[in-house]
Amino acid sequence: MLTRAIVKQIQQLKQKKHRDQQGLFCAEGLKSVQEGIKSGMKLVHCLVTEERLEESLHQDQGISAVRIDLAEMKKMSHLSTPSVVLGVFEKPKSKPLPVNEWIVALDDIQDPGNLGTLMRSLDWFGFRHLLCSAHTVDCYSAKVVQSSMGSFARMNCVYDDLPIALQQLEMPIVGADLKGVTLEQFDPGPKGVLVLGNEGHGISDAVARLLTERITIPSAKGSEVESLNAAISGAVIAYTISSRLGFLH
Repeated sequence: MLTRAIVKQIQQLKQKKHRDQQGLFCAEGLKSVQEGIKSGMKLVHCLVTEERLEESLHQDQGISAVRIDLAEMKKMSHLSTPSVVLGVFEKPKSKPLPVNEWIVALDDIQDPGNLGTLMRSLDWFGFRHLLCSAHTVDCYSAKVVQSSMGSFARMNCVYDDLPIALQQLEMPIVGADLKGVTLEQFDPGPKGVLVLGNEGHGISDAVARLLTERITIPSAKGSEVESLNAAISGAVIAYTISSRLGFLH
């Protein structure tokens, strides 16, 4: 049964402060909800606008969804175009970062679409851990969850004071930088941290001082493009690392 309290709670989850306070977030779209369930995230509420989805979720995954009409879904949706499925999940607790593999550090990434797309790409290439600065966009905002296409459910997102956290990891720290060596010259070891900087300002000075190497993605001759999107850069470098370490099949 959909109560006023549930409607209000879901509406509040549009704001990060309420997601943090309640330890909850929303996933919209059938794939996002299914991936959250598949990963073991605890589902608190599940709302659908179609009878077939209500029956399918119950039969396939034992989920007791509440069917509502489209007008009610529009009131609660965090997206401009509401989906036919909305799930409220408990936010998973962050896991300790590994010290024997590659992780990706985000230095104030601001665009939710960038982060969601990056998460999807990193998931494809076998990266499972994100170390995020305090001012990086929330991994569990609606647009990040949506654009990750389910990959949010497999990523371990850790938010911390980035310079301090990087020093504690005691691993090679590689920054994506236009002044770095080209990817052809880059020889990744079995572990390390790949740092991606802010869309407009790049890597901050405090983090830049900790870099042990800088790498860049070379452009074609005659290209006048100033830089690559952070999500694209991250995907290209992640592919390079995974392919050279033999992680791809």
